[in-house]
Amino acid sequence: MILLRFAVIVACLSPSLAQAASPSSPYLQVSENGRYFVKDGSPFFWLGDTAWSIVNRYTPDEAEFYLESRRQQGFTVVHIMLLFDGGPGLTTAAANQRNELPFVNMDPATPNEAYFQNVDRIVRLAQVKGLVLVILPCGGSSGAFIAKKKIIARVNARAYGRWLGKRYREMPGIVWSNGFDLKPWMYEDVAREFAAGLRETDQRHLITYHPSGGASSSYFHHEDWLAANFIQTWADYLKIYPMVFADYLRTPPKPVVHAEGAYEEGPEYPTAPITPLLVRQQAYWAYMAGGFHSYGHNDMWRKNPTWKASLDAPGAKNMGVLKRILASGEWWKRVPDQSVFTAGASGDKTLNTALRSTSGDSAIVYLSSPTTVSIDMSKLTAGKTVRARWIHTETGAETAIGDFPNAWARSFTTPAGRLDAVLLLETAGK
Repeated sequence: MILLRFAVIVACLSPSLAQAASPSSPYLQVSENGRYFVKDGSPFFWLGDTAWSIVNRYTPDEAEFYLESRRQQGFTVVHIMLLFDGGPGLTTAAANQRNELPFVNMDPATPNEAYFQNVDRIVRLAQVKGLVLVILPCGGSSGAFIAKKKIIARVNARAYGRWLGKRYREMPGIVWSNGFDLKPWMYEDVAREFAAGLRETDQRHLITYHPSGGASSSYFHHEDWLAANFIQTWADYLKIYPMVFADYLRTPPKPVVHAEGAYEEGPEYPTAPITPLLVRQQAYWAYMAGGFHSYGHNDMWRKNPTWKASLDAPGAKNMGVLKRILASGEWWKRVPDQSVFTAGASGDKTLNTALRSTSGDSAIVYLSSPTTVSIDMSKLTAGKTVRARWIHTETGAETAIGDFPNAWARSFTTPAGRLDAVLLLETAGK
């Protein structure tokens, strides 16, 4: 809790060892300071969604409908699997809607051209719509393709990576996601071979690593191929902030993404149901810790019969509100700073969190439950007064609180009837 309460974030200004972003490149890159992503010469706000089965279970028209819906809702990233085979506990073949398998004789060294023409189409669709695809080429069904079916192995992983890199290196809207939905220390030799194969033919796309629940890709933090850290918490929601924040503090700095938590309406979690409030808490805790977040809905990633209705689930709509709040202004200059609280930061289930602008002109406070907190107004140094507003996390509606001196501490109480709330503080006057 000491880290969460008192850290002063100076690492946000440290130079990154990652390759500096090139001006106006259409490929997703890492910012010069290593804290966020850049695309087309501008900071790129990562708001992800999860559509693991889009290659295998969605028709071309369904895939386009899904991608267009998410574009309109403000999502900027979509996670997909190339080898989805039914999800945890299932072992159905990873064939697509035309019953085409990904590999000839199920050998990753000999991909099936017909299968990957469907992948090409999805990649092009996403690019036209301005969406970045995070492609997981090896993992599927909790690592089935490596652990259970033993299809991807050290002897063929490099050839498979080399082939993928060559095929897609001219398509900008891709991030490669190494890994197998397993702990990163399992089959790490296979992961390294796959990354080496990608890098032989593709030096343009970023490479990450997707771990299983309770783990982070930072196991590979100092390896040159890892551009950003991915974290999966599954149902352990209370670890989101500390895990993201721990990776945020690593050197050299790399962007951090809470890539997989609990899916809205997912039935498999010990704390089900996964409510819209819990969906919001997971997302805000990730962003407020200095990272980014990817949402998911149970019906969407599995392609249940109600998948189309799930596109308008409350949690998905709340993510659009979150983006309007957190992607406003020069969002890339905000850093996590729990010292904004003089009282009420708390922890665990009642964790309240704060982002502060390094320019001293604003702070965003997320209250994850009905509560009263005390805020150090002197943290806002760019003006004579501080204008305070409540923002409704479900609708985005704003309510003025008042203007206050940027000195001393002031108490704020969650508005009546709200399960959570965002407090926006901005300076005014010189």
